[in-house]
Amino acid sequence: MQLIRAFFKQYPAQCLIVWACLIVASVAEGLSISTLLPMLGLATGQGTAGGMVDAESADFLTQALHGLSIDPNIATMIGLVVFGLVAKAALTLLAYRQVGYTVASIATDIRLALLRALSGSRWEYFLRQRTGSLANAISTEATNSAAAFQSMANLSALLSQSIVFFVIALLINWFAAVMAVAIGAVIFALLKVMVSISREAGGQQKALFKSLMALLTDSLSSLKPLKSMARENQMDSLLERQTRQLNRALRTQVLSREVLKAMQELFIGLVLVAGVAVSLLVWQLALAEIMVLTVVLARTLTRLSKLQQEYQKLAASEAFYWSMQAAIDEAREAREQPFGTREPTLKSGIRLDNLTFRYNSQAVLDRFDLEIPAGRVTALIGPSGAGKTTAVDLIIGLLRASSGDVRIDGISINELDIRGWRGMIGYVPQDTVLLHDTILNNVIIGNADISEQDAHWALEKAGALDFVASLEDGVHTVVGEHGSRFSGGQRQRIVIARALAHRPRLLILDEATSALDPETEKAVSETLRGLGSDYTILSISHRPTLMELADRVYRIEGGQAWRLHADEAATEVG
Repeated sequence: MQLIRAFFKQYPAQCLIVWACLIVASVAEGLSISTLLPMLGLATGQGTAGGMVDAESADFLTQALHGLSIDPNIATMIGLVVFGLVAKAALTLLAYRQVGYTVASIATDIRLALLRALSGSRWEYFLRQRTGSLANAISTEATNSAAAFQSMANLSALLSQSIVFFVIALLINWFAAVMAVAIGAVIFALLKVMVSISREAGGQQKALFKSLMALLTDSLSSLKPLKSMARENQMDSLLERQTRQLNRALRTQVLSREVLKAMQELFIGLVLVAGVAVSLLVWQLALAEIMVLTVVLARTLTRLSKLQQEYQKLAASEAFYWSMQAAIDEAREAREQPFGTREPTLKSGIRLDNLTFRYNSQAVLDRFDLEIPAGRVTALIGPSGAGKTTAVDLIIGLLRASSGDVRIDGISINELDIRGWRGMIGYVPQDTVLLHDTILNNVIIGNADISEQDAHWALEKAGALDFVASLEDGVHTVVGEHGSRFSGGQRQRIVIARALAHRPRLLILDEATSALDPETEKAVSETLRGLGSDYTILSISHRPTLMELADRVYRIEGGQAWRLHADEAATEVG
């Protein structure tokens, strides 16, 4: 019920349209069924040509038609049947068209809600996430969450149909109807355990899907080194174990569903057989009345059984919906704290002033000072884990200092429009991340403000235009999965071009030339140096070429930064 209330709260108009159409469609179907009794009465001689029936076999529809001064003859009954069938078909089509649209809207809304929550989250939040889990949430969990609305609509249809058929049965013979439905309710209560088993299996599937997708993503990204060391079998074993666990959960759900269906059919059949026997031998009802009552009660109990089956599906799907909502809430709670609104500039430089950053209560940077002059090349060196990347993340604003400040042109980063500031940054990571798309799209990344001419300029500056021009499709060449069609150096140059395409003021290179051969590295470094004083370059690197080009070199170690003199920098290069 909590899930149903959530759908009604989020999509009230759609739910009301579906609900209203299904109710009217059920009434129309009930009207068609109601014609059976007077038609059978006329066919068996219980009615006259004029449609009059004797008092014992008088039925509610015949009485209603007489009340409306309508002759309840065969032609009238056939007309009612046709009207009911057409009305039901039209209204059901309208309802389920709306259901389909709403299912698509729910899947889209949930995906967008998660993506927007993720885009606004702090960088530390992403460091705790597994890419495969997020991918699974956006694909599998969003789809299954939306499917829950389909089950809810089916529940509404079956419930309204059950109520209409039960009312018809009451009008025919209230005692038989009440007894049959009461026995059916007892049967369904006994079979409720199958619904609980299905709900538990759905929760297990959700957890196992998430774990399996995360492991699969990690495995594929590590496949080459694992295969090179003949250790892919160990990863296969992990995947196989989780896949078999998922298979067991799926089998449990299938078994509970089929057991529920089989037991329902058995019990409903026994109830109907017993009802016919009692009607003939004990109550001595007319044959026409028994036939119609049996049809109506069979439809009622069948709809109720399907309602329980649909509820079972809904119970299995709700784990995915609440998992998605939990992921969205978690991402929203981890949202990035607001910065200021001042327009950023980069004319004089960047200064990290008496800055301290702690991670899990451990100081990574402690009373840290660093100055990066504008229009110059600054290099950061130091052992792994010393805090070089942390310092860069603080400059970007991905991390916030525990104390101290980051100042751009003398203004605290907390006062700046952070998106405007990040829009002035070009970032080149050590790991080349390329989309399975064209070179052009890998450079512009969907930015409508960057033209193909801008992309050509950026590729030229990155030293990539020659090899791109030699390709048959040029910038429209697809790079392959993770850029597999090209060498490491070529991939890295495309990533550098991506960072240059929007003409940034600050270019950050995080071991960016490590995959390049010495000659290419020198060419790219000279290109970067040739960008002139309009660009500020900050490099994390131990590569001699970039360090030789640097105007300043800082060594970071023990949470502190020391500026190296020319002879010290030369020693580091050596």
